[in-house]
Amino acid sequence: MSAKDRTISSTSELSRDHWDTIVIGGGIAGLVSAWESVKAGQATLLVESRGYVGGQVASMMVGAAHVDIGAESFAPRGTAVTSMAEELGLKVTAPGGGRSHYFLPPVPDSVQTTWGLHRFPSGSMMGIPSNPASAEVRAILGAQGAMRACEDLTLPPHVGAECADVASFIEARMGRATLDRLVRPLVAGIHSQDPEKLDVDRVLPGMRADLLHHKSLAKAVGARLEKSSGPRGDVSIEGGMQVLIDALTAEILAKGGMIATRCGAEAICRTQVSSSDSSTVQWQVDIRNTTPAGAPSAEPRRTPVGRLLTASRVILACSHAPALRVLTPLFPEAQECAFAPGAPIVRSFLAVRAGALDSAPVGPGLLVSPDISSVAECPVGAKALSQLDVKWAWIADELREAHGEHVHLLRLSYGRPGDEDRTPSLGELLHDASVLTGTDLGAEDVIDHRVIHWNGTLAQATPNLARRISALRQKAESLPGLLICGAWVSGSGIAGVVADTRQRVRGERRSFLFDR
Repeated sequence: MSAKDRTISSTSELSRDHWDTIVIGGGIAGLVSAWESVKAGQATLLVESRGYVGGQVASMMVGAAHVDIGAESFAPRGTAVTSMAEELGLKVTAPGGGRSHYFLPPVPDSVQTTWGLHRFPSGSMMGIPSNPASAEVRAILGAQGAMRACEDLTLPPHVGAECADVASFIEARMGRATLDRLVRPLVAGIHSQDPEKLDVDRVLPGMRADLLHHKSLAKAVGARLEKSSGPRGDVSIEGGMQVLIDALTAEILAKGGMIATRCGAEAICRTQVSSSDSSTVQWQVDIRNTTPAGAPSAEPRRTPVGRLLTASRVILACSHAPALRVLTPLFPEAQECAFAPGAPIVRSFLAVRAGALDSAPVGPGLLVSPDISSVAECPVGAKALSQLDVKWAWIADELREAHGEHVHLLRLSYGRPGDEDRTPSLGELLHDASVLTGTDLGAEDVIDHRVIHWNGTLAQATPNLARRISALRQKAESLPGLLICGAWVSGSGIAGVVADTRQRVRGERRSFLFDR
């Protein structure tokens, strides 16, 4: 059977009823799970309820350039992603354009009265400075805010170590100004959630232990940065993250795996399979054909048409809503692990001909602080802006080849907790882009314009919910042959998801192969 024949879109096209491993979900966790499984020689089926694989890693053409419209990069933490990329023959690359910027309200103790740009301080991680006394930090926090941040260096190490959420952890160590002006904009931009509602161990894994070890949060950050041999900011795959999805897909198929899109799991259960001389316990998986739902981000509808399959191992690697639906009949406590709706996420793309952007006035981009100012109202509705042709060289090359010089690609992001989902008008996009870049952009400059909605895809676990999820995962994985992977159990971020998935699949795979 050719690789093409192993990509199907209906349960009727399945070549067999029993598999060594069935992976439910075709996002990054599912693809990595299937890749690790086929490398071990397992007969592997991956089912994905949508019509494509990749999950939040997806791309489209904007202004004749290939653009990642979901996740575009990953933190170079550990080697899980980089070693995978190397094995797949892909190149990891850092963004260009230097350091990004904050767009912040005036410092309370300054004479400034308008919002302005500030370059990210060097030597920081998730906005936490390793040198709170630096001039860059003082310019952002003001004199009083910087003095409070420096108290971290002399506070007893246990202060803040017991804090469960990101906001209380940062504020206890470095004060409110550090939280609001350095950390909050980054957390809001990356996780689309308030830091008060985020589990510190998911967003900053191991940082509380590092604080106790180094006796200062600033020193803990500095130690991590010193240990890091590669780029300190996020990196990507040359050509975009979609290249990674395509490579994983091709490798799964080349090694004999099968991928079934428009096929989703209705239910799973343990079942006794008997033969003439033996009896074994396996997993039964009810797979249904699916049709698209009304909204792009909604779970596809499952139809009555399907097929019952069996597998020695099931890897549940889909998003939280379908995973909890499948788990609840087996573990009623799964109902207590439901996520609150995430903030609406709107990504808007503008391909413009504008010579004023040749100089990259904001470098690779900026993050807009949530409006915490009592002095000056934020002049834009966007929460972030990126100049993608500055950030990623291949986008600049494709734009130049298609349009010549002076054509640039901007991405503006919208949607904060509590906001309603809406589509910003072209006029609003041009206004925000003009204010943030300091240029004058008009409708006549626009070559292409797209708006993408990713609603509910970045729902985040509160500290209490994270504990319930951890307990559910531990109980579920006590059943032989069942694994749960993905951002909802490991925390968001491609690096963390891939590391967690590879570790679990490899560890369980050894046991699985030994027991066969």
